[in-house]
Amino acid sequence: MTVLRGGGGAVLRHEGDALTLRRGDEELRIPLRAVQRVSPGGEAVVVALRVPEGAEPVVHVVRGVNDMHGYAFASAMGAVLGRLPEPGPSFDGTALVTTRSLGTRGGWGLPPAGVLAVLAPGVGAFLAMSVLVVLRGEPAALVLAFLLGIAVVVLNLSSVAAVDRAIQMWRLPRRGVTVTAVRTGPYGRSGTYAYTDGCGTVHGYRRNSYADEVRISFHPKAPGRAVGVYPGPVRVLVALGALVLWAATGGLGCAMVFLGLSVGA
Repeated sequence: MTVLRGGGGAVLRHEGDALTLRRGDEELRIPLRAVQRVSPGGEAVVVALRVPEGAEPVVHVVRGVNDMHGYAFASAMGAVLGRLPEPGPSFDGTALVTTRSLGTRGGWGLPPAGVLAVLAPGVGAFLAMSVLVVLRGEPAALVLAFLLGIAVVVLNLSSVAAVDRAIQMWRLPRRGVTVTAVRTGPYGRSGTYAYTDGCGTVHGYRRNSYADEVRISFHPKAPGRAVGVYPGPVRVLVALGALVLWAATGGLGCAMVFLGLSVGA
């Protein structure tokens, strides 16, 4: 068995009569007779499949590999593929490739249980204050509870979005698919970028940047939801911002409960 590791947790493995390519929560099994060649270069290894004569090339690229390991893997595969019989011009290797899901949670963001946990302060405070003002015989105070409830729930929803974004900014560059997005315009502080997923679909991505190219990461099951690849200090600041939002939500929630206890006291 020969193994090649790439960026974003990608693993290309040769075992028996097939290659397996794992990226994120998806695994492709590529029979060797479906492979035309394995080529190294530019910190990447390209697995080109056999397609009928005149058809568009189909390739799978493993990026972020060590150059030495990439050349060694390609050389070993070249020797193996050289011993296989040459198929006819109408042979379609893509039909032999199978895909299976490894069951990883889509998105790699905040799980449903986490969403409920982060939403709990706002919703809980709103319900607690409402019950308290009614039990204390001050139904008029429900107007105040309603207004504060709107504020705390909106703040709580913002904290959920911020926490989810922070988690994805940390996890997707390590476990997802990382590609380069090319600027399509307009040129200025904020720009629109385009990138292609593993199926050849082009997606748009907006970012405040003057760069012509940016690195982005996405989950294989949700390629249309990308996050930028940022340095560690930036990701730490985003995580701290999410923590501040959640703390503010909890503080306002506690204030609402205190007001509910104070009404009619």
